[in-house]
Amino acid sequence: MNKLYFISISIPLIVLFFSCTDTSESEENQFIEFGFESNRLNYSVKKDEILSFVCKGAKAMDVIDLYINGTKYETWTDPSSGAFQIDINMSLGVYSMELRGFQKNKLVSADSRNLIVNAAEKPLELIYDLKGSHPHSTTHFTQGYEFYNGKLFESTGNPNNDGSTKIAEINEKTGLSVREKEQPNPIFGEGITILGSHIYQISWRDQKCFVYDLNTFELDTSFMYQGEGWGLCNDGNSIIMSNGTHELVYRDPSSFNVIKRISVHTDKGLVTNLNEIEFHNGRVYANVWMSEQRRQQDPSIDLTKIVEINPKEGSVTGILDIRSLIEMSKKKGVPNGIAYRKSSNTFWLTGKYWNEAYEVQIKAKSILGTP
Repeated sequence: MNKLYFISISIPLIVLFFSCTDTSESEENQFIEFGFESNRLNYSVKKDEILSFVCKGAKAMDVIDLYINGTKYETWTDPSSGAFQIDINMSLGVYSMELRGFQKNKLVSADSRNLIVNAAEKPLELIYDLKGSHPHSTTHFTQGYEFYNGKLFESTGNPNNDGSTKIAEINEKTGLSVREKEQPNPIFGEGITILGSHIYQISWRDQKCFVYDLNTFELDTSFMYQGEGWGLCNDGNSIIMSNGTHELVYRDPSSFNVIKRISVHTDKGLVTNLNEIEFHNGRVYANVWMSEQRRQQDPSIDLTKIVEINPKEGSVTGILDIRSLIEMSKKKGVPNGIAYRKSSNTFWLTGKYWNEAYEVQIKAKSILGTP
């Protein structure tokens, strides 16, 4: 991406009801302060672990219910202690969580927060061996990068509004286009992926996916979608799309309809700003765009990192620091190109207007945070 784009987790409003007596009951029963004792809006827990919290005003209630995403999850019929623990057996994600307090079967108060279910395990520290470098065009504002049948393809953006959005087949020895297809202003190109005989290219805020014939580069069709488009890859069956949030969105290649959404987490929190993505060996590799401008829940994630994601559950299984590659490039900035090359079992990494693409082999070193 080339501009800041802020997102936020929607926070349900805290609603407080007050119970009062009809006549002259004691003054202490006229008003009840009820809800989560902590003022924080997000409660985080690792998958399959226990969530603990304290509820103020619990002693005044006969029954307390916990609702998650609008469905009753737990009931306490003797809530007088005010301290609660529950097993969280849920998929990684962000959920609405609401406490409801009852007196004599009547709802008298409620309080809502967010529940964030994170990965159970710490990600591995990934390292790389630099195998070489290759020319990359300094006129290409790289937004997508992919090898297919031994050929390299690239998608570019349009930061200067000069009609520079295009798809291109690249000569890997020169970094220049062998052939290309442009989109007119003001289309801002983003990620690409190739599935079957088609190249899919999404756009940033134009809400269009362009589908080209791989052999002719002619436009076959286009699909509409809601929201922004950032990165694309595929697992051989489905298109996988990033949109700058913490989600990976699976789409039907024949209609671009949404199949499912995956929420991406480390053991410490959501990983947002997911951008250029690449699928290899059952994992999605993603760079993170401008995360220093948008708070990450895990402070180890920033724009110098590539994260390895298990898309079956959304957990980040590895983190690769490529700070030294960014510093090597004449044009510093986000590594917006990630392409796996099967013939050499290597990744080619490049960025917007970079002068080189760096060929690396990635492997695991250790678990992050361990000595």
